Amino acid sequence: MKRILARKRLYTLMLMASASLIGGCGSDSDDSAKIYSLNISDVISTEYDGVTDGLLAGLGLAGIKGAAPGYADDENPTKAELRKNTIHTNYGALVSQTDGLFGVEYGPTDETKYAGTEYLAYVGEGINRAILMVQVPSTFNVDDPCIVAGPASGSRGVYGAIGTSGAWGLENGCAVAYTDMNKGTGAVDLTQEKGYGIQLNALDLNTDEELTFVVPTQENVNEASNEYVGITLPTDAEVQAYIEANPNRYAFKHAYSQKNPEKDWGLHTLQAIKFAFNILNETFSEDFTTDNTMVIAASVSNGGAGVIRAAEMDSEGLIDAVVAGEPNVIPASADSAFSIKAGTNNAFSAHSKSTFEYFAIAELFGQCANKDPANAGALFAAQRGTVDARCDALVVAGLLEPGTIEELGVQSTKKLLDAGFTPESMRIATGYASLDLYQSLITTYANQFTRSSLVDNLCNVSMGVVDGDGAPTENTSYKTLATGSNGIPRTENLNLIKDYENGTPSMEQHKATSTNGTFDYNLEGALCYWKIFNDESDELHEKLMTGLSEVKATGNLQGKPTIIVHGQSDALIVPNHSSRAYLGLNNQVEGENSNLKYYEIANAQHLDSISNLYHLYTADMSYVPIDYYFKKAADLMLQHLKGGTALPASQLVKAKAPTFVEGVAVLAKSDLVDIQATPENPITFDGVNVVIPE
Repeated sequence: MKRILARKRLYTLMLMASASLIGGCGSDSDDSAKIYSLNISDVISTEYDGVTDGLLAGLGLAGIKGAAPGYADDENPTKAELRKNTIHTNYGALVSQTDGLFGVEYGPTDETKYAGTEYLAYVGEGINRAILMVQVPSTFNVDDPCIVAGPASGSRGVYGAIGTSGAWGLENGCAVAYTDMNKGTGAVDLTQEKGYGIQLNALDLNTDEELTFVVPTQENVNEASNEYVGITLPTDAEVQAYIEANPNRYAFKHAYSQKNPEKDWGLHTLQAIKFAFNILNETFSEDFTTDNTMVIAASVSNGGAGVIRAAEMDSEGLIDAVVAGEPNVIPASADSAFSIKAGTNNAFSAHSKSTFEYFAIAELFGQCANKDPANAGALFAAQRGTVDARCDALVVAGLLEPGTIEELGVQSTKKLLDAGFTPESMRIATGYASLDLYQSLITTYANQFTRSSLVDNLCNVSMGVVDGDGAPTENTSYKTLATGSNGIPRTENLNLIKDYENGTPSMEQHKATSTNGTFDYNLEGALCYWKIFNDESDELHEKLMTGLSEVKATGNLQGKPTIIVHGQSDALIVPNHSSRAYLGLNNQVEGENSNLKYYEIANAQHLDSISNLYHLYTADMSYVPIDYYFKKAADLMLQHLKGGTALPASQLVKAKAPTFVEGVAVLAKSDLVDIQATPENPITFDGVNVVIPE
């Protein structure tokens, strides 16, 4: 085991500010070591001995499966405790640990704690910069070097990929390059004037330490910043007036940075890879280059989009291969129209919708869809009690035809299916709607894409802690918020709050009435978001379209070997608008030069953490872990790069839903059907249709 011995040059040589966020030195064909020019902060490095702590927080299998580590003193959490709890939270949020096969067939199988060194830094210009992190395990092999790039999923912080690609990379002895893609759990408690540092510690807003997020204003943004050209920023006075009128609110980085951070997900992923090369070349006596170091960009969800778009924009040959799980990728319009033909379903041509569009549709109709008898008994569907008023309000709004409550539920299900949600995802979609998931997503992404300010209070929805009656109140646990937050309220103890323009007190959104006094799940908020998208006369419509145009994927992977894995039952990132559509676009753009393989997994969905609730499922709501297949795909890619093993062709993997035994879903090894070298159920593109077998 080679210890990480520092051959430290003065780091300022590497960190000198540059006008360009990404600038290489030397030619692409140069096989000597490069120190990439990156505009980054001072680097925080911490060495972990693998005994008392480690790169996976020293948790080991038992610690990952166990309860959160907690704090010796909740009022004074240490940075080490914050980190440990953050890693535990982020691992468990994406990877199920209760299915009986975690720790046996996938995930860690022992108590290895991964000694090594971790490096943290900000990158970019001005305020509200992205965060980069590199972990170099003590098992890193300088003679066979590898880097795994793991941008964070969702709106999570820099540890967001720790349980997916991060853990897989460390298990294979690779350095891991992480980034929060400038989302993260950056938050500001506006009334208490608190924010967070790069190590998750709560800080006063007037601190000298750089904060993960501050509300951008005309006074604190550098006039020369390119980030805010053409963007209207509020003044300090306007922000203060908002705080006084709306006490106990939060501002989150993903929603309120006014940067549309999604446009730079690929950029930040490439920056993380360059940071990793710099760390390795500053640490070891060997020279690491793109010629002698294998780089796999691998992550899931938003991180999956990050690695795909990084591969598309990689002009320096940094990335050797890509593995993307259920990527939140929005394909650009294809030159030639094609459809998606899944099983016996009609060919679907209205694919490649933006997340904004289908989140908005799900927010409109998802709650009422649980009144469809076909969705009866779906997990969480009745979480907020009756939704009859929402169904009736949809009729009044002219979005549903009059009928019985069951008929309105059936109509709502059809609205979701017509919008491209898969039939297999319906029962999950109704539960997501009742958990306010679509409310949370559309609130964040509406602000992101329109680059709206906090003080705009878009669609009269804000974010904060509420009391038992649903009224905004002070957050007494802000000191540990960053460790558990996923970056999109509702998260931790924060909720979405409905605000009124008529003087009515603000209220937690799902408990609030519309201004007409109806408890209709704030339909007017949902209609507001839909109007921004659907009404060209809306003052924000053009800004939304601009924001969406900035994030479209081109479909050109430059011939890089790529695997996309997606669950057929995914009700969060809809396959018809992401992976299936991207496969068709890529085949059009790259043709015979395409090295993309797509594995769609039956009986799999987006959030394996829901699998921890198997005991609540009905027999037709049990799923195999998508993380298992993501890591199997990563194994296949590693074998392909190292041994030349051919990647299996695109295919539907007919994984089997776990069976119920005495009311509990039990996952068997036989349920985890293999990705086949010669697929019995190939997924094909014939130039007219992406064909998904039945």
